[in-house]
Amino acid sequence: MKIQIILIISLIFFQGCEQKKEMPIEPKVYKNWIVLSDSALTKIKIEEAQLVVDPDELVVVGEVSFDEDNIVRIFPIVSGSVDKISVSLGDYVKKGQILARIISTDINEYQVSFSIAKSNYLVAEKNLKRMKELYDSHFASEKELTEVQNEFNNAKSAFEGKRKLLELYGGKENSNDALYNVTAPINGYIVERTVNEGTQIRTDNNTNMFIISDLQTVWVWANVYESDISKVKVGDKVNVTTIAYPDKIYRGHIKKIGSVLDPEARVVKVRIDLENPNELLKPEMFATVIIMPTTSDKILGVPQNAVFMEKNKTWVIRQTAVNQFEKVEITKGKGSNYFIEILSGINPGDKIVSDGALLVATSINNQ
Repeated sequence: MKIQIILIISLIFFQGCEQKKEMPIEPKVYKNWIVLSDSALTKIKIEEAQLVVDPDELVVVGEVSFDEDNIVRIFPIVSGSVDKISVSLGDYVKKGQILARIISTDINEYQVSFSIAKSNYLVAEKNLKRMKELYDSHFASEKELTEVQNEFNNAKSAFEGKRKLLELYGGKENSNDALYNVTAPINGYIVERTVNEGTQIRTDNNTNMFIISDLQTVWVWANVYESDISKVKVGDKVNVTTIAYPDKIYRGHIKKIGSVLDPEARVVKVRIDLENPNELLKPEMFATVIIMPTTSDKILGVPQNAVFMEKNKTWVIRQTAVNQFEKVEITKGKGSNYFIEILSGINPGDKIVSDGALLVATSINNQ
């Protein structure tokens, strides 16, 4: 009898060991849900479904432009011929640096006028000195002294005016050359140059020779269709990308909405001010502009990468316990650059897998 009992106990023990060996290794998978190991949890990201501002985004095209509040257009102040160009497009220049040299008959005229005024001043100075001596010796009247004093004052005023004018135009008092140096009034980049050596310059043609900008800030002009213009307002957040740097997002706000409609394109120009610290954005670059109108409406949203399609149905992975997850069918609404609206299937506060959702779904499907 003892032998039988021992055999029965041994048989139960070995059967228990065999059953223990046959248990599945984590993760455990079941129909539409799965239990993940602690190590598997480190490979996914879990986020909470939440009520977010309705992302009724507008995607429009735009173009990078100068910050007109932060550029200098350099116009010629003398007429003549460009004798020398010292800078090229894209060069960085410092304040006071010579950009170009102009041979100008205007400078020569200012020098001649200055020389005449200087000569008249020196003559008037000598006359006044002589008249004072005569007056002190009682050989001249006070009236005569006053007349000579007035002549001197007029000559001095004319001389000082001509000297300031000559200095303004870069002329030199003791030189007969007719050269005028065009200099940079600020630090920055040469972003436009319209002259070459030999170009004839006129002060009355209203054409700038150079444009200088530091490019630390730029404007983007976005084209918003008239059907959408009521959706945007000054202050709305904006994300901007360019063809040149598609992975780099520049964030800004709408600064100004134009008051004129383009009659052909049926668009209104909207201005966005952007910081450009690395100076990657260049004027005339094309841009994609995502406008996020401010609204008080809120929707239930989850990250874009949390939602996936299977068999013409839309799903998310919801966490039901620390290591337990289930595949849930949902109905989605509109999407934004980051969130997707969820109309049914989950509730605010549900914890949803974002990064790694497809991997978890694959594990569930392969059970």
